[in-house]
Amino acid sequence: MFSVVLTAAVCLGGDRFVKERKITPLMREARSGDSLSITGQVYAIEEKSEYQILYLKNNTVKFQRQMLEESKFIVYDTSKQKVKAGNKAAAEGKVKFFEEPRNPGNFNEKQYYEKQGIHACMWTDSMKVTDSRVWKVRDGLFSFRRKWKAVLYEFMGEKQGALLSGIMLGDKSDIDPEVKELYQINGIGHILAISGLHLTFIGFGLYRAVRRLSGSCTAGGICGILFLAVYILMTGVSVSAVRAAVMFLFRAGAEMAGRHYDAPTALSAAAVTVLVWRPLHLYDGGFWLSFGAVFGAAVILPLFKKLPVQGLWASFSIQISIFPVLLYYFYEFPLYSLFLNLLVVPLMSVLLFLGLAGSAAGLIAELPGEAVFTVCRMILKLYEWICRTAAAFPAARIITGKPPLAGVVCYYILLTFVLLMWSRRGQRQNGVKREKYIAKYIIISGITWVLAFLILLLPAKIGRGGMLEITMLDVGQGDGIYMKSPSGTTYFFDGGSSDVRQAGKYRIESFLAYKGTGTLDYVFISHGDSDHMNGIREMIERGPLGISVRHLVLPRKEVWDDSLASLARLAGEKGTEVLIMKPGQSIRDGRLSLLCMHPGSRYGNEPGNAASMCIWARYAGFDMLFTGDVEGAGEAELTGFLRETKAEREKEGFDGVLEILKVAHHGSKNSTAEEFLTETDPVYGFISAGRNNRYGHPHEETVERLKERGCRLFCTQTDGAVTVRTDGVQMYLSVFVSSADK
Repeated sequence: MFSVVLTAAVCLGGDRFVKERKITPLMREARSGDSLSITGQVYAIEEKSEYQILYLKNNTVKFQRQMLEESKFIVYDTSKQKVKAGNKAAAEGKVKFFEEPRNPGNFNEKQYYEKQGIHACMWTDSMKVTDSRVWKVRDGLFSFRRKWKAVLYEFMGEKQGALLSGIMLGDKSDIDPEVKELYQINGIGHILAISGLHLTFIGFGLYRAVRRLSGSCTAGGICGILFLAVYILMTGVSVSAVRAAVMFLFRAGAEMAGRHYDAPTALSAAAVTVLVWRPLHLYDGGFWLSFGAVFGAAVILPLFKKLPVQGLWASFSIQISIFPVLLYYFYEFPLYSLFLNLLVVPLMSVLLFLGLAGSAAGLIAELPGEAVFTVCRMILKLYEWICRTAAAFPAARIITGKPPLAGVVCYYILLTFVLLMWSRRGQRQNGVKREKYIAKYIIISGITWVLAFLILLLPAKIGRGGMLEITMLDVGQGDGIYMKSPSGTTYFFDGGSSDVRQAGKYRIESFLAYKGTGTLDYVFISHGDSDHMNGIREMIERGPLGISVRHLVLPRKEVWDDSLASLARLAGEKGTEVLIMKPGQSIRDGRLSLLCMHPGSRYGNEPGNAASMCIWARYAGFDMLFTGDVEGAGEAELTGFLRETKAEREKEGFDGVLEILKVAHHGSKNSTAEEFLTETDPVYGFISAGRNNRYGHPHEETVERLKERGCRLFCTQTDGAVTVRTDGVQMYLSVFVSSADK
């Protein structure tokens, strides 16, 4: 039924689907960084401490003597000129088009905004209002929301006020990022979304109050519907809010008409409404989580209605329903969320009631408002405490990687089979004892569930037998290379960026989660430059919130600078073992060996690029050299070491061919000299460099030297993440950014 509904909705919303995916005239004519001016109507406003975000529609764009139309646009205004909903505003600046991810598992910025019909944005300090006409209702709601938020901040303080504002008003912009992430990884992030919990409490609370006072279901229903409409407009018209509103209409309508409320029908109608309204949400994890959770409560939970502790079974039913969605979109599962929600969800009703009561009381007198909000603070502190406690438990986050879509489909097919079987169990007894049939259903269901989970989880965990996998990530202007051996041991070489903010969290960790890597066994840091280590430092600092690092491998202490020394101290404090690797030392993992080749004692003790730790990786007949930023005297010493040890490597099976060279220092002019290339003669060169970086990397002279040697180059600037898989004999190379996307 639900699949039929989804198909119908997509067909009905097909025109909007095509329209929202279509390349706009501005996208066709301009490029990110081009200057332009835009005039449009303000339909939404978000306030930040240093700027405001204006959402414009019905825009006219002036670009290179052309007048172009753009449906929606975002302006980040640092002037913070007073603007109201309905005003027409004009701004000048450099356009930025939202981009697709550069690595597997990274956030898809383009898709996120495309779902809202937005394709571009700009920063400006010269915004001005050209038409002062105001949408009085919407602006009044924005103004009321700001004042309500100010009351929450006044009584709750900045941190707790921002959190309660997110829960009650849907304004998550100022929530402490750490607390927000704690909620998400523990499976209670849903309380920050305006959803059925909020609307049921508020809408049905008002509905029942008016019905009791007036004795009329119709009066209660009308008041509840009108209030919900106002509340949704004020808090933002989100998918979860629209879904909850449609289902409320069905439920209230059923009571008003004296008819039975059918939750699956209401859910289907809500799905149609959302997908006709915004068809691209079909690709959104939030859409599937919202509807999946309600499906679990409406369809699966009734199977457990006669069992004790209904709260536990409600949570279990929801988790069963959304489990594949969590893995497919977020690559992990919060193990203890089933139990956390037993406490969190009941307290949410209390929190919402006290938040409303405290806000009203605070307008009358300070003392009663403070008393009520004190309880709110206690609840929010309890939420944070249980999240931190749960995150510290073993296996709090089960990082699985992204399952194949076919596995997700098979899971839901098997789930449907189990549901159909249990729904018909009372019709198939035929005079035989009920206990026998129940036992049979339990056994069949158990086997089916085991099969479903295996289909879902195993493909993400089982790699290609005997294959070594290496991925050079696009971290912007920096380095970050992932390696997974056939034994399952994981390695990472450098990890940082000078132009991507929080590269550890947003570029490296999201990729690792996508790959199903919850712990890095060995992380090699070549030298102390921030673009090679700040992402790893960020990961270690994040602790349970991020990907853990078991061993941190550093070059000999004599070449450490203050940055490496600081990183080593931090690692020790966080429980990461620090290892020192000197030339001649190696790590062996089956047929894989990682040999340190630089910096040796002949180099000296001067830190910096030239002191970069260089690692020769060998797997059967495959060889790759990791070079960090080695250059100058360091590269000369490495060249000599390569020359001196060539005979030894040949005795171990080296055929004289270096399959892949990680080109040093992002392809700078001062690296990869002719003498070095004579000794390595690489078949492929991997270059990690940020797009439009201010250093001009990779330098054209270096690129030309490599090409003259017959070396085929791959660069993150044009290719995004670059992956090689090899069994030691054959190599399979792939890039994440296709030529059509470049």
